[in-house]
Amino acid sequence: MLFLALGFFTLVVFDQGQDILKSLSLTGSSEIVRQTVFVLFAVSWWSWQSFRSARVILHFSYFNFWSYRPSYSFRAQVFIPRLLASLPFFILAMAVYRANGASVTALVALLFSLGIWMFVLLHYRKSIIVKLRSWKEFLPNVIPDYIPIKNGAYPASFIWTKQRKWFLFRITLVVALFVGFYIYPIHLSQYLGSATVVLIGFGSWLILASIVSFLEKLIRFPVSFSILLLVVASSFFNNNHEVETIGVSPIRADVEAHFTQWANARNAKADSTVAYLIMAEGGGLRSAYWTNGILNLLESRQANFHDNIYSYSTVSGGSLGVMMYETLNDHEQHKDLKMPGQYLREDLLAPITSSLIFRDLLQKFIPYPIKALDRSRILDKSFEQSLPDPLLWQKGFLENYAKSEHPMIIMNTTHVESGRRMLVSNVDINGMKSRQIHDYFEVTGQDIKTSTAIGLSARFPFITPPALIKDRNGNTYGNLVDGGYYENLGMQSMLDLYTILKKLSQKHRYRIQFRFIAIRNTKSQVDDKPLKGMVETLAPAQTFTNIWNNNSNKVLSNGKLLIEQNNDEIYVLRLEREDKENIPLGWYLSDDARNNLNRQLNSLSNLTIDRILKNP
Repeated sequence: MLFLALGFFTLVVFDQGQDILKSLSLTGSSEIVRQTVFVLFAVSWWSWQSFRSARVILHFSYFNFWSYRPSYSFRAQVFIPRLLASLPFFILAMAVYRANGASVTALVALLFSLGIWMFVLLHYRKSIIVKLRSWKEFLPNVIPDYIPIKNGAYPASFIWTKQRKWFLFRITLVVALFVGFYIYPIHLSQYLGSATVVLIGFGSWLILASIVSFLEKLIRFPVSFSILLLVVASSFFNNNHEVETIGVSPIRADVEAHFTQWANARNAKADSTVAYLIMAEGGGLRSAYWTNGILNLLESRQANFHDNIYSYSTVSGGSLGVMMYETLNDHEQHKDLKMPGQYLREDLLAPITSSLIFRDLLQKFIPYPIKALDRSRILDKSFEQSLPDPLLWQKGFLENYAKSEHPMIIMNTTHVESGRRMLVSNVDINGMKSRQIHDYFEVTGQDIKTSTAIGLSARFPFITPPALIKDRNGNTYGNLVDGGYYENLGMQSMLDLYTILKKLSQKHRYRIQFRFIAIRNTKSQVDDKPLKGMVETLAPAQTFTNIWNNNSNKVLSNGKLLIEQNNDEIYVLRLEREDKENIPLGWYLSDDARNNLNRQLNSLSNLTIDRILKNP
C-alpha cells in the first residue's frame, strides 16, 4: 500500500512526470515505442511484486477480520493481493489519461484492460501452476510451488522450503538491476526511459521490503524497526553529497577591474555602448532550452550580440542554458549545435532518477558516506554528456571562465543554514558582500568542474540533494540548494551588481546604456482555483510554488522602477502557455514540448527583438 500510494503521488498528482507520460505511445518513433514497451514490462513487474509482497505478508499473518466470519476473512485474503496487483495498471492508466488532457488514448485503454486481465490471471493462478507443473518433468524445478492462503500463519521455514528458488531468483534479479544502474547510470537509464526506471524501482524495493518481512519471521527479530533506527542514526554521519573539488581556485578579478577592462576594450568613454545584463529563470530542461534558444536567436539577428553581454545571473535550468551558449561560443567547431533542436535533446531526468532509486537510496542504510553513490554527480555527468565533447565541462569553472574576455557569470544558489544567497561567479564579488551575499569561491578556495558549478544552482528538492560544502580549513560551512528558493529569476543579484556598475560607469564617465533581458518561462497568470482534495498534503507545495513565483515577480517589478529611473531599459521575454497546457519543470522534454518551445521562439515579436538590439 505504501508503494502504491507513492506511485499515485508520483505519477498522478505531481506534474513533473506528465510530459514523460504524455510522450508514451504505441505508435511513433522507434525510441518512443521502445520506451512504451519497457513501461508495459515495468508496470507488470511492479504489479507482480505487489501481489507477491501481499502474499508474503499474508502467509505470515493470522488474518481474520471477525472470528465469527472465517469465510469472509478467507475471501478477503484471496481478494486483496489480486486487487493490489491490478492497481499499478489502473494508477498508470489514470496518470496517462491525465497527461493527455483527460483523453482515453490507446495506451490508456490497454493499461486498463491489462489491469483487469492481471486480476483474471491471478484468479486462475492455482489452476495454471498445477497444470504447468504436471505438464513437463522439468517445469516443477523452474515454477514455484503454489502455497494456498489459510486462516493462520505458515512457519517461515515452510515458505522457504516451498519457494527458495523463487526468493533467490528475485534477489538475483534485484542485485543485477542495482549493479546495472551503478555501472551504467546514464546510458542504461536513458535507454529505458524515466518512466520505466521509476516503475522498476517500485517493484525492486517491494522485493527488498518483502525479504525484510520474511527475515523478521524467520529469525524472529524486529528487522524493519532496526533498519529504521539505523537510517535515523546513520543520517548524522553518512552525508555523501559533499561537493567534488578539483584544486585551488585561480585568482579572479574583482567587479571594478573586470568591468573597467570590459568597458575600455569597447572604448566606452568615446563611443555609445550597450551592456546587456541577462537573467535566466530556473525551470529545468525547459528553462535551459528556452534560454539557450533566445540567446542564439538574438545572436542570429546581431553578430556582435555576444560581445555586448556584460553579465549573466542564472538559476537552475537557466544556468545550463547560459553555460551551453557560452561554451559553444568558445568553440567554433561546434557552432552547428546552436541551431534550435540540435542541442539539449538528452533525457537528463532518467539518470538522476535511477541514481536516486538504485544508488543513493542505499546510502541511507550505510553509516559511512560513499561519495560515489551521490546522485548529484550523475546529474553533473549528464550535463557533460549533453555537450559534443564532455571534457569541456569536466575542466574547472574558473579554469575555463576566470579570464577577462568572458562575461561575468553569476549562478545563484541558496545557503540552507542562513537562507541567504551564495553566488558561484567567475568574478570576485567583494563589492556585493554588504548585501549579505556569500561568495562560493572565497569561502571554499577550491575550483570545481563546470558541470558541478551548474549543478549547484539546480539543487531542486527531493530529486537533487543539498550540496555539502567545506571552507578553506576543511570545516563544514553548510549546505546549498537551488537558487530558486531565494528568488528564481536571479534578478536580485543582478540588481545588486547593477548598483555597483552604475556607480562605476558614472565614475569613469562611460557612455554605457544597460539593457536588462529577463528570460522567463513561468505562466503569466496565477492559478487561484481553490484546492478540492488532499489539502493538507498539497497546500504546502502549492504555497511554496506560488510564493516562489511571486518573489520573482515582485523583484522584477521593483527593479523596473529603478532601471527606468536611471534611463536604462529592461525587456521581459516570457514563455507563454495556456492555463491547462503542461510545460514541465523537470530534466526531460518530450517532442511535443520541444516543438512548442520552437514555435514560441519563432513567434517572438520582431519589434521586441529590434528594440533589444537597436543601436544606443
